[in-house]
Amino acid sequence: TGALFAFLNMYLRFVSDIQPTHVLAAFDRKEPTFRHQLFGDYKGTRKPMPDDLAVQMPLLRQLLDAMGVSRVDLEGYEADDLIGTYARIASQNGFKVVILTGDKDSFQLIGDRITVVQPVTRNGRTENERYDREAVLSRYGITPEQFVDLKAIMGDPSDNIPGVRGIGEKGAMTLIAEFGSLERIYESLDQIKKPLAEKLANSREIAFLSRELSRICLTVPVSGQLDEFVNKSPD
Repeated sequence: TGALFAFLNMYLRFVSDIQPTHVLAAFDRKEPTFRHQLFGDYKGTRKPMPDDLAVQMPLLRQLLDAMGVSRVDLEGYEADDLIGTYARIASQNGFKVVILTGDKDSFQLIGDRITVVQPVTRNGRTENERYDREAVLSRYGITPEQFVDLKAIMGDPSDNIPGVRGIGEKGAMTLIAEFGSLERIYESLDQIKKPLAEKLANSREIAFLSRELSRICLTVPVSGQLDEFVNKSPD
């Protein structure tokens, strides 16, 4: 029951802090997604969910239902895509959106009406760190929109996104901060030190593919109705 307990503690603290009018929980599915069609080895190195965690997932869905929390999943898409799509719809309808996630990929969704809260555990105590546009720029030196370009270069081993071989997070952040985008980097190879430029040149196609794999889809075919996600009282 460890994951259920941790989730419930985190969720209740989040609801108490944010006081949301609408709540939505998004889940991944087992079927391949459109990213697997782009890159057959997407998430190919990820180990299966441990049995003691997998057995809790059906219970988590029952728990959310009993708590009156709406949940969604959709074949062909990841939870991040549903989060991104509904965040876009809600923000366009005048809502302020707060995304609770442990995944930095969602930083690319941050905007004027969208913030991200990350649970961070320090010294055995979990705190919620809140990120808006200014916080991302202050901590990482890049804008939320540039996060997909960062991932295009540095890759993501957890999702088996290759990126540019030989360039890590620090080098990628330096390039993005200096040139602004993946396109500008490749237009400026003559201004980059030769060893680095060669690594970039040798991985041009992989870099642009990695960016597409990292980009959260904001156009998932959903109903767009937000009334069904009103925060309900638990049973």
